[in-house]
Amino acid sequence: MNEIFLETLGALTALIVLWTLYSSAIRHKVETQPGSRFLIAGFFLIFLSLAIDVTDNFPNLNKYIIIGDTPIQAFIEKGLGSLFGLILLAFGFQRWLPAILELSLAKKNIKKLNSRLEQLVDERTKELSEVNQQLRLEIKEREKAQSQLDKQMLQDPLTQLPNRYALLEYLEHERLRSTSQGSFQAVFLIDLDHFKSINDSQGHSFGDKVIKAIANRLAFNHRSEDFLGRLGGDEFVLVLPNMEGTTQEAALQTYNNATAMHELIKAPLKVEDQQVNLSASIGITVFSYNSTHSSEDILRQADIALYHAKDKGHGLFSFFQPEMQKKAQIRVEQAGELKNALKNKELYLHYQPQVNQQGQVIGLEALLRWQHPTKGSVDPQHFVKLAEEIGIIDQLGRYILRMVCQQCRDLASFDFPDNMLKVAVNISPTHFLQDDFIEQVEKIISNYALGNIQLVLEITEEVTIGDVDDLVNKMNTLKKLNVHFSLDDFGTGYSSLTYLKKLPIDSVKIDRSFIHELPHNNEDASIVTAILTMTRSLDISVIAEGIENDIQYQFLDQLECQYYQGYHFGKPDSIHALIQENHLIDQRKLKPISNDVNHSKSEN
Repeated sequence: MNEIFLETLGALTALIVLWTLYSSAIRHKVETQPGSRFLIAGFFLIFLSLAIDVTDNFPNLNKYIIIGDTPIQAFIEKGLGSLFGLILLAFGFQRWLPAILELSLAKKNIKKLNSRLEQLVDERTKELSEVNQQLRLEIKEREKAQSQLDKQMLQDPLTQLPNRYALLEYLEHERLRSTSQGSFQAVFLIDLDHFKSINDSQGHSFGDKVIKAIANRLAFNHRSEDFLGRLGGDEFVLVLPNMEGTTQEAALQTYNNATAMHELIKAPLKVEDQQVNLSASIGITVFSYNSTHSSEDILRQADIALYHAKDKGHGLFSFFQPEMQKKAQIRVEQAGELKNALKNKELYLHYQPQVNQQGQVIGLEALLRWQHPTKGSVDPQHFVKLAEEIGIIDQLGRYILRMVCQQCRDLASFDFPDNMLKVAVNISPTHFLQDDFIEQVEKIISNYALGNIQLVLEITEEVTIGDVDDLVNKMNTLKKLNVHFSLDDFGTGYSSLTYLKKLPIDSVKIDRSFIHELPHNNEDASIVTAILTMTRSLDISVIAEGIENDIQYQFLDQLECQYYQGYHFGKPDSIHALIQENHLIDQRKLKPISNDVNHSKSEN
């Protein structure tokens, strides 16, 4: 009974294995694996052999099984079936097992690769996340930098006010959005007067603080709809938009605003515990966006009006008029001509004698002249002022100093009263207040042996704007180079009496405006008398300029004025003409020229 059970169990086991292999072959294509068909065939033969063993125990089933009639035949059939089955299984396992092992190894490798791949993916994901985060930070920083650049491009860094580019954008934007056909706009160009003197005397750091202070004052005193900006340097701009009414009403509004603006700027300003008094010139243009003028044209009109205001004086404002355009074009042409004249050495000097009470020539004043090739003689007051406006006054000043030293060195060998001939040169305040002015003068005079020629720099009271102590130090340094100083136009400025004791001045020149009506104008006579009395007590010599007749001379002589200058004693002329006409040599004695006198050094 146990034998039948075991045989049946073995047959069922073989059947299950056979069915498993067969179903796998059908579903999962196991037959593609090496040896799988041998395994199926082997298990089939073994199953068949085991099934024959089971049927031996049941004679009724023998008819379903092909089996030999004799026991020997049955054994051979079962034995051969089992043998062939085992042989097929051996071949099958021989081929199948390495494939399975290889597949298993491949799975392990795949698993490892998957694990490594996941690790790499995680690492790369982390890296990409960090890069993405860094990229976001860089984008944010770039956006911030771009925003700052955009802000800088449209904003003045010192005052934080809009700049010229922002102004042009504003005007164009207003032009596009303007729908009102009856409104007017006004542009104010505001230029602080003599601001360069503050920079030169107090330094640019102090000047920047003044600019910020005046910008804050302007910012707090204009309407929210107005445009306030800084164009650079000491120049501001104010735009008044949408002024309703007629042209005359808009002009009246603009006039009132300009007047208020002047008063606002003139109010004392306190910077670093110093009181600063400012004034401004303002150029104004009133326009409507219906005109064909561009934003640049509008600014050009305001700039032309500003020049016209400065040409009339300081602390004034001027409205643009069409005829100003032509004058502005002429000014541009004259500026170019002046630069060429300086470059081509078309400018020359005349000298006007200065005499003492005995009529002896004790000095000369160098006066610049320009003989234009086509326009003839050009007024010095005009082109000197033009040189200041276009920024070449320092070049002009060096040109004059060099020419004076060159032309007057030939006089250095002769005797004069007090053994000295003073040669006076007018120096612009803008030039004098430059930081390297001392070096400029020293470099020029070191190239010439001037002997008994005394160089005198004539300065005006405008140089006293700013740090007086620094001015005194500069003057004392120049005096060590044998340079003297004369205060020109004395009596016309507010600081004459205040600074006369502080500055190392050698002489003052009474302005011709006080001389012209002497002795009949009692007020002028009193002023001249007071000046002579005061300077005598301070031991400062006085030159009265503009003496045109003997009556003026006699009056001043009675007041014991020491020195005189004017047409009464001689008109300005060249050095050679003055010598030939005996304006110089008749009052001096020739003395031998020493062999070691070096007339000039290299002229750089």
